[in-house]
Amino acid sequence: MAKRVATIHSTPLSDLLGEIKSSFRSFHASEAAIATAVLNDPIRVAQMKISDLAEHSETSVASIVRFSKAMGFKGYPEFRMALVSEVSRLGLSNKINQELDSGITVEDSPAEIIRKISAADALAIQTTAERLDVESFTRAVASWDKAKMIGIFGLVSSGYVALDLQLKLNRQGKNAIAWSDAHTALTSVSMLKPGDCLVAISHSGTTLDVVDVMQEFKNRGITVILITNSLRSTATNLADIVLHTSARETTFRSGATASRIAQLTVVDCLCVALAQRNWSGTKSALDESRGAIGARSGRKAAGTAKTSAQTPKVRSRGGN
Repeated sequence: MAKRVATIHSTPLSDLLGEIKSSFRSFHASEAAIATAVLNDPIRVAQMKISDLAEHSETSVASIVRFSKAMGFKGYPEFRMALVSEVSRLGLSNKINQELDSGITVEDSPAEIIRKISAADALAIQTTAERLDVESFTRAVASWDKAKMIGIFGLVSSGYVALDLQLKLNRQGKNAIAWSDAHTALTSVSMLKPGDCLVAISHSGTTLDVVDVMQEFKNRGITVILITNSLRSTATNLADIVLHTSARETTFRSGATASRIAQLTVVDCLCVALAQRNWSGTKSALDESRGAIGARSGRKAAGTAKTSAQTPKVRSRGGN
């Protein structure tokens, strides 16, 4: 059974119902029953005492306490307060369903598509920031700072985030390499030594290739950091440090969009925090990077100007 990894929220999540929905696949049977009861009628559940909800969901008081903690709260009273706040924010029950399933439909106009996607992306960034555990975040930055080499692994859309992270770390003068397939990552396992870090990026936390790579590096004494949307999964159980994102998928928007934006938010925060730890060294590395790119751009621009000057102008027969 995977261990529970939950962040204690000092303030209610802005998208609690969305959090429950996106985490549904990771729930055990009793937790799934509670989640179903909440999602089916959040207004009614928000008015229930813990014993009432236990009876309504055909579970137990203990299961509801565990569910509340799995969602990142100290207990049911805090969870219920957050649910009341969510219901109040969303208003009527039909509006709740619309908010939860606010994916793009075939009838949506271009203006509606723009509004829905921008709102969903903004919400993913906001709720990811709320969901990030500061202690885990700080530990991850400290691990990066001490590491001589950082390996980064992600598949498909998470692979693009891995490449983005490699670029950012390289620009700061950190040795980092990204892999987007398990075979390449596993054949490169000797590149990392104890004290180094592997950053695994997985929206679901259940992809077999991700789990296999994490396990192999962990067996070799490498610190494993996971960026994931899943509260609990095989991957969260393996990781030394877990950083949670918050992104919900809809029919037209797969993990290639919402989850990538949430992952990039975490990556940007980590890289800035790392730069802050050694600003003079980071600034020097960034200056060198800009200088190298600028020199090449200058040569390219000069070459283009020279070619343009040597190319005779051809006038069309039609005059101007």
